[in-house]
Amino acid sequence: MLQSVYEWIEPEYLINADDTVATFIQQVAEDLSLPKMVVQVIYDKGYQTAEAIQAFIAKEPVFHDPFLLKDMEKAVSRLQQAVEDYEQILIYGDYDADGITSTTILYETLEMLGANVSFYLPNRFEDGYGPNKDVYAYYIKKGTQLILTCDNGVAGHEAVAYAKDQGVDVIITDHHEIGDSLPDAYAIVHPRHPEGQYPFGDLAGAGVALKLATALLGETPSDLLDIAAIGTVADLVSLTDENRVIVASGLDQMKHTERLGLQMFFEKESIQPDQIDEQTIGFILGPRLNALGRLGDPNPGVRFLTSFDDQEVGELVELLDSENNARKAIVDKMVTEAEALVDGESQLPQMIILGKEGWHEGVLGIVASRLVEKYHRPTILLSKNTEKGNFKGSGRSIEGIDLFHVLQAGKVYADKFGGHEMAAGMTVAIDQFEDWKTALLDRVAEFESVFTQQTPLKIDGIIGITDITLENIKALDPIKPFGTDNRQPLFLMKDVQLSQIQLIGKDKNTLKLTVADADAGIKTSMIAFKSGALAKQLVANDPIDVVVTLSVNAWNGNQSPQAQIKDIRQASKSIFDLRNMRERNQIMSIENATYVFENAPFFRAYKDEIPFTSEAIMTSEIDQVLEKGSALASKEGLVIFDIPKDLTAIKDLINQAAIDNIYIYAYSAVNAYMVGKPTRQEFGQLYKYLQGHGTVPLAGKEQALADFFKISKVKLDLMVKVLEEAELVRWHNTDLVTLPVNEKVDLLATQTMADWETQINNERLLRYNDVTTIKDFFYSGGK
Repeated sequence: MLQSVYEWIEPEYLINADDTVATFIQQVAEDLSLPKMVVQVIYDKGYQTAEAIQAFIAKEPVFHDPFLLKDMEKAVSRLQQAVEDYEQILIYGDYDADGITSTTILYETLEMLGANVSFYLPNRFEDGYGPNKDVYAYYIKKGTQLILTCDNGVAGHEAVAYAKDQGVDVIITDHHEIGDSLPDAYAIVHPRHPEGQYPFGDLAGAGVALKLATALLGETPSDLLDIAAIGTVADLVSLTDENRVIVASGLDQMKHTERLGLQMFFEKESIQPDQIDEQTIGFILGPRLNALGRLGDPNPGVRFLTSFDDQEVGELVELLDSENNARKAIVDKMVTEAEALVDGESQLPQMIILGKEGWHEGVLGIVASRLVEKYHRPTILLSKNTEKGNFKGSGRSIEGIDLFHVLQAGKVYADKFGGHEMAAGMTVAIDQFEDWKTALLDRVAEFESVFTQQTPLKIDGIIGITDITLENIKALDPIKPFGTDNRQPLFLMKDVQLSQIQLIGKDKNTLKLTVADADAGIKTSMIAFKSGALAKQLVANDPIDVVVTLSVNAWNGNQSPQAQIKDIRQASKSIFDLRNMRERNQIMSIENATYVFENAPFFRAYKDEIPFTSEAIMTSEIDQVLEKGSALASKEGLVIFDIPKDLTAIKDLINQAAIDNIYIYAYSAVNAYMVGKPTRQEFGQLYKYLQGHGTVPLAGKEQALADFFKISKVKLDLMVKVLEEAELVRWHNTDLVTLPVNEKVDLLATQTMADWETQINNERLLRYNDVTTIKDFFYSGGK
């Protein structure tokens, strides 16, 4: 059995089988010539009239008047004056993709107007985030007369006040959260300005820059929409209202872009114009622009987007790639280190807080997100700086736990922190770190119930294998661009037959499943990235339920439908065959399982190697454990490590603890089934030999005697043990002494032989039968 990671929430109208809604959806689908699954998705997003659905599909333009933004007139007037007087204007941006693109928009706009303009994007390690007083001072000394910020500024009180004291005006364009007060800037253009009335507050920094450019030029600059789209998608803002239009229009523009940087980038990445969509930005271009600022200097990002010098652009495209590869290598290394620290704990904490010297500050948030995904725990990772005497970190949370609220519990210990419910940053002095960590762990304990709950996953529709076609997937295009608040639709496929399980990719960590529809006589494949571990929890030829997203896979000029797995479950009870595994780390990596050992030496050797979500017990402890009603009931799996003597006890454990997944390793050092039972003739030959010698110095020389009789050493050891139990021989130090026979003894009826026969039978079942027979034995009362 494989449980889903999420709690699947099906559409209400499907749960309640509302015939009225179903009829309406069918009618709209026919009227608009769309697949029913597409109309289902739009309806479930809240567009529940025919007119609303048609308007959503049409992507009717929503470009609000830029002068509705507070201080826009003031900002435009001051910039026009600066252009006319040829004042030195500095654009001060930010180091992420949104900062790079918003800087590009304002730089190109002011250049187009003939301004004397330059730009500066701060280095996160040297300058920090937002207005930096020292940088302002440097440029003011060089003659800067007007500073225009983008994607930052509303928290820059000190730097803005300094500029004003020097007689330099600062115009702020920003979209970040506004604090208790605003800087004393000449103008502040912000979609959520407390004194403003702009109708859409979720613009990215690039979106705000685009509005300023529109106000300066008198019309929306179509040649800047591609840049605005990059910043909007990369910054994960809501893709509704004006942002949806910016991105949709920008993607259209990008398909015909004249920007040399984008042209060469797409060529290098083998991306055809008709393949460009929001995922091109979100998963390919955006991360590469972000990598510049994560590792150092983001300024080349603006040159990449603006330059028309072939040689320079070629070098910048290579730089983007090399920096992104460096970023990925750093992330992978840190993920490995962080996971090792978590897995080394005796139990999973309710909040993961790890600090380590040498961890790269620029990728802490990415690594924290990876750990959140794996462990379902809010996570804070920090880089320790001994010279500065502090930890600097980044945190990510899970749904239901307000990270900013948790951080407030440690505010007396933290130098500074900020963020929101799901993400935050902080700086903590080294000597305050342990007290700060304790305070956070105490506060997160309030959310204990969250850890036992599954995160809801809202399903948009139910489909079958026959629905996965290029035609249907392309029919989803009107719902695009997908992103925050307009996520890619999730479709549930119920009770499909799993016919093949494969691991693919260089690291064999991508799961590929083939599912079949026997009635329709068709098959289709689906993939799940970074999900290779699920392969050993699935059983082929049994049905599964799976939640997928649908997309077009383009390769070498060919297109095919692709289903990507978001979550999966399999209700059938499962037997997983580990008998041919040779890698110990794989055998000892089963999560949330009970490992059962028959032999004490194995138990002592391996009990500390299993995951902290699992536990190890001896077979002899099963009755006691069940009587106590321990945490075994919460374990999903049972790992049979070696050959139990009492399979009935194993059955009792499986039934009483309601275990649905059994992992069979069934190691046997003696291999009794292959050795077999000694015959009466073999016993007679051995005893006759021992009688003839009286005393045999046998210890350490057993193999020689076994070779003499042409039997295995295992069989010889067994036969000696049987003779010893029958009191026909006894050990004296290293010598085996033959004793006189007082009465006839049936050696095959000894307890040692009974135990050996049990070993043979249990090995036969667990080591040499197929998993179907083993499953029948444990779950169907087989014998």
